[in-house]
Amino acid sequence: MIKLSVIIPIYKVENYIVECLESICCQLVEGVEVILVNDGTPDRSMIIAKEYINENYSQYLNQFVFIDQENQGLSGARNTGIRQAQGEYLMFLDSDDVVKNGFMSRIIPIVEKQEIDIIQFKAYRFHDHSSKSINFMVDSPVVGKHQIDDCILQFIFNSSNWFAWLRIYHKKLFKNRVFPLRKLYEDAYTTPFVFLEAKNIYFINECLLGYRINNQGITAKINEKSLDDLKGVAQIFIESLPQCNYFGLSLISISQYYISQSLKAEGYFKALLRWAEIKQLIKNSNFDKNILKNKGNKLFYQYGISFLLFEQLLIKLRLRS
Repeated sequence: MIKLSVIIPIYKVENYIVECLESICCQLVEGVEVILVNDGTPDRSMIIAKEYINENYSQYLNQFVFIDQENQGLSGARNTGIRQAQGEYLMFLDSDDVVKNGFMSRIIPIVEKQEIDIIQFKAYRFHDHSSKSINFMVDSPVVGKHQIDDCILQFIFNSSNWFAWLRIYHKKLFKNRVFPLRKLYEDAYTTPFVFLEAKNIYFINECLLGYRINNQGITAKINEKSLDDLKGVAQIFIESLPQCNYFGLSLISISQYYISQSLKAEGYFKALLRWAEIKQLIKNSNFDKNILKNKGNKLFYQYGISFLLFEQLLIKLRLRS
């Protein structure tokens, strides 16, 4: 019986795919399948992946599923993987990231012995050609299995870490849900709503995944498309406030990131217009500013771009000192 399906989209990752696969293959166990979705990559990424597995891990070939499709973007590749998955649980691993040694030995006993909807762990950031890793996530307030109640939802939405790769999901949570095609920040369009359907969660306060800081990644470059998709996230969160007021916690974080990206790419006046538009939508919604927990979010909501400029000034002063 397959317990876990690891879904890995493949697109322009010639430099990273071997490292990603090695991190999985060196600890692959029975009951885990790995689904590689070639999303119409124009380079040799999928060829390299197949060759690497055949030459180094041929004993696990029956645990690999290879899929080729026309380019549909990261969301389309994940959706294909979900449809093909035979596992009771799903994991989304980006092909330039890695899992830590001991990942499988930590996760598999949990999915084998307990009825869990979501397993959440921590991750670290790392750069190419550097042994330094950065733990960039706070510990969860509890560990082990817990029912998803108001306190846990508050923590999740306030953290605003919607990365799909940060968790293991019971497949039933994606029965009627897909990642939106051709959207950047697709995780933020999807993961919050998965949480609202889940009944329980298992927290692990350990870094089990390495997130590569890739300057060539699809969200690394700021353009009209990325800004519009960020705006779309904020709008969906505003529309979802009547469903769950905790969307307000993440709404300001997303809006702050959206406006800071606009400020960086488009300048002060365009960013000011974008913030004025979103701020008006927020004021006309069910948003309650008293729900905000994070000091930075409170200051941004009150002072807008002035707060972002002040932050930039402080950073420059620290760098000079």
